[in-house]
Amino acid sequence: MVFRYGILAATAAIILLYGLLKPHHNWDMIAYVAASYSKDGFRGSDLTRETYEEIRKEVRCKTFSQLTTGKYRETVFADPSSLEQQIPFFSIRVGYIELIRLLKNIGLSYAKSTYVISAIFASLSVFVLGLIILKTAVPIGMLPVVVAVAGYTELAALSTPDAMACFFSLLGIYSLMTGGRLVFLIAAFLPLIRTDFIVLSGLLMGYTYLHGNRFLSLFSILSSVSFYILINKLHGNYGYLTLFNFTFVGSLTPYPADIVISHKAGDYLIPYALLLENLIFHSHSVIYVLSAYLLWLKRDQIKADVNFYCLLGIPFVFNITHMLLFPTTHYRFLVFSISLVLVWSLALLGKLDRHEKTGRLMANSGLGSQ
Repeated sequence: MVFRYGILAATAAIILLYGLLKPHHNWDMIAYVAASYSKDGFRGSDLTRETYEEIRKEVRCKTFSQLTTGKYRETVFADPSSLEQQIPFFSIRVGYIELIRLLKNIGLSYAKSTYVISAIFASLSVFVLGLIILKTAVPIGMLPVVVAVAGYTELAALSTPDAMACFFSLLGIYSLMTGGRLVFLIAAFLPLIRTDFIVLSGLLMGYTYLHGNRFLSLFSILSSVSFYILINKLHGNYGYLTLFNFTFVGSLTPYPADIVISHKAGDYLIPYALLLENLIFHSHSVIYVLSAYLLWLKRDQIKADVNFYCLLGIPFVFNITHMLLFPTTHYRFLVFSISLVLVWSLALLGKLDRHEKTGRLMANSGLGSQ
């Protein structure tokens, strides 16, 4: 028991240290710092000054140059109105921004807080993932492998709310596996962390609704939808089509408020083709192929119990739905779900191996008795 939890704690600690010591200082850090200062009441040139002065203090000169080089980044840096127009994309991550502001109150800068939060929640995610693995036949020694393959190191080092979303997603899955009621609370509040994770809220509550807890399921999903609508309304979110066009159609525009929505079918199909091409050569594709093959191979023997839905059904549907809605080649949104699919595959492989060994022992004992 001590050895098991030792592996779990050591893996979580390594992820924490990696995130704290090797932050990526990605461009999103600027946007979240700006969103935090905007929440404090800064506008226009004051917002730009406070944001970039803090970024300059946090990163090296070379990194700062990279963060402000290129047509899009240069314009956002030079024009206060451009920076302000980026904020609606990021201010909707309410839980993440409020934590950033909380850490500022206890002494950390906004810039540093963006990746400290990621490191902490990535580490906590690994811990919960370990608890999930302990509920399966997968040896806990496989935890570092799952963590590395799924991409938890990237989550730990990024200035994004993805590690936070990963933690609460895994916690919701763990609660569902163990029959706890925390899953209802998590499903209700997931949009406060990432609005797109309302998809997971729906899947979790769909399962609980179909398995008897209808009142709490309906209350939770209605709360989730209410938060989703309220957040987007209060923060002036541009809407799905604007986000899609901003991200995938043409080059990034520094003025998203003025973006012209494309009416060309090709502009909407190309991102999916690029995603498919990228996914084929990504490590996650191996996990998808393996799980699909095992599902087909042992379809008559697989029991559709809570573990099946928590480790394969819900995560797999979440991934497909998310990729259909937002065909990005950034897979950090899917770290929690792909790690669960991998755990399911490893658990099934372990069962197959044990069955094979049992069969051999029985065959050998039968020969010996003859």
